[in-house]
Amino acid sequence: MHIHPTISVPVCSAMCLAWLGTACTTTAPRELPLQVNPSQSTLLETKNASAFLDAKSGALTFTFDYVNGEPEVCLPVAELGWPQDWSSYASVQYTFLTTSLEPIAIGFSDGEQTKFFITEPLPGIRISGVIPFSAFFQTETMTPLRPLGYKVWPQRLFSFERVDEVVFQMKSPNQCSQFTLYNFTLRSDVPDDDIIDRKPLVDRYGQWIPENWPDKAHNDEDLHRRWEADRLEPTAYPFCPLGGDPTIQLTPTGFFYTHRLDGKWVLVDPHGHPFFSAGMDLVAYNQDSFATDIAGREFLFQELPSEGPAWLEPGKIVSFYIANVMKRYGDDWTERWNRHIIERLRNWGFNTVGNWSDPELAAGGGMPFVLPLYGWTTQKEFPFPYDFPDVFSEEFVTNCDRAAREQVLELKDHPNLIGWFLGNEPRWARSFGAFQSWSDMVLSDPEESATKQRLQELIAESPDREQEIKDAFLYTCGEKYFATVVDAVRRYDPNHLILGVRFAEDPNPRWIEMSRMFDVLSLNVYSPTFRPEPDHMRRLSELSGRPIMIGEFTAAAPGRGLQGLFYYVHKVRDQVERGKAYRYYVEAAAASPYLVGTHWFQLVDDLPTGRPSDEERLNYGFLNVLDLPYGDLVEAAKATHGRLYELKLRGAQPFSELPVTN
Repeated sequence: MHIHPTISVPVCSAMCLAWLGTACTTTAPRELPLQVNPSQSTLLETKNASAFLDAKSGALTFTFDYVNGEPEVCLPVAELGWPQDWSSYASVQYTFLTTSLEPIAIGFSDGEQTKFFITEPLPGIRISGVIPFSAFFQTETMTPLRPLGYKVWPQRLFSFERVDEVVFQMKSPNQCSQFTLYNFTLRSDVPDDDIIDRKPLVDRYGQWIPENWPDKAHNDEDLHRRWEADRLEPTAYPFCPLGGDPTIQLTPTGFFYTHRLDGKWVLVDPHGHPFFSAGMDLVAYNQDSFATDIAGREFLFQELPSEGPAWLEPGKIVSFYIANVMKRYGDDWTERWNRHIIERLRNWGFNTVGNWSDPELAAGGGMPFVLPLYGWTTQKEFPFPYDFPDVFSEEFVTNCDRAAREQVLELKDHPNLIGWFLGNEPRWARSFGAFQSWSDMVLSDPEESATKQRLQELIAESPDREQEIKDAFLYTCGEKYFATVVDAVRRYDPNHLILGVRFAEDPNPRWIEMSRMFDVLSLNVYSPTFRPEPDHMRRLSELSGRPIMIGEFTAAAPGRGLQGLFYYVHKVRDQVERGKAYRYYVEAAAASPYLVGTHWFQLVDDLPTGRPSDEERLNYGFLNVLDLPYGDLVEAAKATHGRLYELKLRGAQPFSELPVTN
């Protein structure tokens, strides 16, 4: 989800503005409450929205229209009698209630730009939220995790020296939605967030209580009946055993490799057959992505699973999915789940176990698979970009060598391993718009480092080119990083493909050029057009000289307590449209001469209360929390997978029906 800066002038009566101004008073030198306590009701007309001042409750309720866009309500600061200089304060505290699953963006405008703080609230309960102003002065893309059910994504660089408007905006609401604001207070401190209404929102199975849907389980008998009905229908695909095209024979090498066949990039499987990688990410029952943090908010859950494997971290992180799987498969539930999920993936036409899956399951499941590698670190890490090591140090070379040796040796001869991912969405490969350049940050670092020393040497060697050297130094470091890691992996595994670092969306062309060190250029592409754009893929492939693998894509629909929209994930209307989105994306990719694979993110839905790492709560899954498939999505995947090689190699036209989003 990309929020674009907007400046709006609300249509508002003079009486209403005058009244609101009188309601806001300064109560303390260091704390200024901006209270909404109307003495009478009036209606504010805004952009695809309205605002209602309730005299009885003292609340301001925004109604966002059901539109494919960004309905919004603006509060004009000066007209309300509020101060415009907020630079001496540390945060805004506000109490709110929303009916929507979708994000609320709260923006601050100085008349020239609007910067948004994107809130992921739990609907149906009042929450006391806090926006720390420090979020607008840091280089992180996300504030530290809050434990109470939602998180925020700031767009940075706002001084708060002049605030003209406060903007409340919703991105493409899935229905007519309301947001009620009870208070809005400037504070000199940064208090904790809190959940005010303490009531259960999640039932004993991990399902969202406030909503009903046709296949919701209401008791154990109902649940077992649904499991009994969940049977795999026999499905045949025109694949060889590993999922490649058996009609074409190329040179077998015993391992996967890349090849241009009639001008089209393909993978070639160990037996010499063209291969398009249709993958599923996070194939594992014990992923924390399928779990949730309950510490301090136990009241949100009707009943928690008993002690045991469902508790990934006792008393803190629990997986309702594991609890349901244990109930479904019995005493030998781990082995039975492992067998069943491979049967499911094959039945659905997938031919690759994707990233972040259980390594033992991936290596032993009889299917092609990919795996991530880790450990390219040093004790010294630079504050910006965050996770960047001291790449010119001997320690980095030593650590890379050890990490590669420990991770790749055991599988270096495995025929079903397609290749290794070296990283995921490295922050240092993104564009931050930071206050200082990377070089200035390195030079001003009080700690000595080999990287700092190298930059100083380069400048000393060519002082007349100092600015040029500084401008290019991040890429100099990146090239050193890639070369060192690739060399370490190749030293211990000369057989398998190096699949790159799974760049986020659209990295700088310099990083793409460096990807010539890899065998495959990997990207995570959550496209608003629901496909990898053909011209863009062509440019990236030509610039890198490599085929492209999509490491992550998805489509989500709002409902069941889960979001369909989140920062970069683009929603569709319902489960039928999720199926269309899968077909539209994968068939476009398979028909491209530049792409060799697409991997869906992810196997199982998030939980309505969010995953522990960052509180995402999206309808990602092919499976829901009950271990039941989304039928429309499964049938769509089957239809697409059955024609992969007609699309890839024989000129078939891809599915052309764009999914409905609203």
